[in-house]
Amino acid sequence: MLWLLVAGTLAAAMDAPAPGDLTAALAREASGDSAGALESVQAVVRLWPAEALPRLEAARLLLKLGGNLDLAEAHLDVAAAVAPDNPRVHYLRGLLWEERGQPLRAARSHELSEFYRSSYEDARFRLASLCASLGDWLKAELHYRYLGRSRPEWVQVRLQLVRALEEQGREEDAEKELLLLKSEQPTHALVIRRLAELYERTGRPQLAARLRASLEPPAPPKRMRPLRPSRR
Repeated sequence: MLWLLVAGTLAAAMDAPAPGDLTAALAREASGDSAGALESVQAVVRLWPAEALPRLEAARLLLKLGGNLDLAEAHLDVAAAVAPDNPRVHYLRGLLWEERGQPLRAARSHELSEFYRSSYEDARFRLASLCASLGDWLKAELHYRYLGRSRPEWVQVRLQLVRALEEQGREEDAEKELLLLKSEQPTHALVIRRLAELYERTGRPQLAARLRASLEPPAPPKRMRPLRPSRR
């Protein structure tokens, strides 16, 4: 029995793609040749058809290049059978459903992706955007808030959180988020405009005008007229 186990281990090792093959293929993408990278990755897939990683890279490149979606799905099906708990499988499947115009199925795939890796920020951002597009502002708030805490420097994400709050009619909460953001980014023009717009909508035009005035460039200093020479 021992020799069977050893033989199985050796066969699995021989089936695994050499890292250098895939690295060389993806180096073509890094150099700007994404189409060439796809050709090279497909060659790796033909050599090791049962491996998940080359399949994932092939599907990713097909989605990136706007290629054959059915082929991308076939690669993902194999990858999912080999590595069902790999979060990238579900993330890429979510992108595939987005390309096919099926946001609900895309959202479910991204949910699975973050289930397997809660720190998968790309998947969470896509899921938040899909929830917003579907009008599920409470779920969108949940995901934007998570991203805003983990990546406070992502101003656009935090502004999307503000929008999710406003869409729920929670202007006070939106104002708190904007004031916090303004305290951290005091000169960010978009943050200031969004806060001014909120003040205008909530009947505080003077505060809005003050904020908008802060966006205007300072007036150039007045030039003093040269003094005439004294006749003394």
